[in-house]
Amino acid sequence: QFDSFVKRHEHFDVLIPEPNDVMQNSYLLLDEELRFLDCSAGGKVPSESILDVGVGVALQQAGFDVDEFYNRGGIYDWTRERK
Repeated sequence: QFDSFVKRHEHFDVLIPEPNDVMQNSYLLLDEELRFLDCSAGGKVPSESILDVGVGVALQQAGFDVDEFYNRGGIYDWTRERK
């Protein structure tokens, strides 16, 4: 299904298809209680709330892989010209 969706929408410049294994640890997810969701083991394990322990402590519990973030092009250049 995913491959057929990508094929049908490949004409859109904004489409950036990413498989789950690339996305799994390279995004930060927050739930409604401002807890990061650690997806590194395949589930969504909540950290302590950033309201209770601060961003630094909660981020350590997030399973976030900064190298994967950079490898997937996580820093977006908002100033680049449209194609």
